[in-house]
Amino acid sequence: MLTRITTTAGILVMTLGFGLAPAYAGDSYVSIEQHGYSNGAAGSQRGYRNRLTVYQDGYRNSANSRQYGSRNRAVVGQNGHQNSATTYQNGRGNISGVAQFGSGHTVVTSQDGNGNAVGVIQAGRNNRATTTQVGAGNVSVIVQD
Repeated sequence: MLTRITTTAGILVMTLGFGLAPAYAGDSYVSIEQHGYSNGAAGSQRGYRNRLTVYQDGYRNSANSRQYGSRNRAVVGQNGHQNSATTYQNGRGNISGVAQFGSGHTVVTSQDGNGNAVGVIQAGRNNRATTTQVGAGNVSVIVQD
């Protein structure tokens, strides 16, 4: 009986501990940190050495990322409420960075190729941004207030 309780407690501690750490698979990395309520984050990765980092501080923010290939990196910030960020990456060595500070912002970035870079910052309220990159070595920067 004591062995069974100890084993169950050990499994529970391991499960809780792993739930607090970033996820790794195939040398890829996912880190999600959310503070407010009703925030949602989803990500899928296929390939190796892809990295996804999401931070959402307010409430009702959503982030969705898909990474296929290798060495892609997506970073999403978001601070206010009701912001939405979606990133798609297919290829190798693509970088997508999104900030969004206020409320009601929407951004969609799509990268299909190699070595593309996009940076989006939206500060005030209700800004919309969409960028699509196809090929290699494209750079896009969007700043709105």
